[in-house]
Amino acid sequence: MKRDPLRTMLRIRKATLDEAQKAVGEAYRREQEAGTRAQAAAASLEREMKAATSLVGGDDAVESFARWLPVGRRTVAQARDAQRAATTELDRARAVLALARAAVSAVESLIEQRQVEERAEEGRKEQLILDEVGRRQPS
Repeated sequence: MKRDPLRTMLRIRKATLDEAQKAVGEAYRREQEAGTRAQAAAASLEREMKAATSLVGGDDAVESFARWLPVGRRTVAQARDAQRAATTELDRARAVLALARAAVSAVESLIEQRQVEERAEEGRKEQLILDEVGRRQPS
């Protein structure tokens, strides 16, 4: 049996599609984790700010907060940067997935088109045979 290059290409495209789907899942997981870390960092900053500004804490709490504040802000900024990077990676993975889906669809369309053409050719051959038989029969 002869190898069908379109079927081979379809298998390859489907394997690429599977990989792209896995990459989207992984990118989504990383984006969710980065979002959780960003939210936690922002919540920590807010808690520390509330503690420092409460009337119960006193001057020591305010001074500690003032020393910690640059670190807290940097942590929040880094977490948000990581979240943006993860979101960008997720968007990229989704774009690759869309391209992989389009590639599978294109090959499937080519296979369907070829099948339609093959059926039409078979119909033409059958008609030629019928025409030949009709010409051979005496009238």
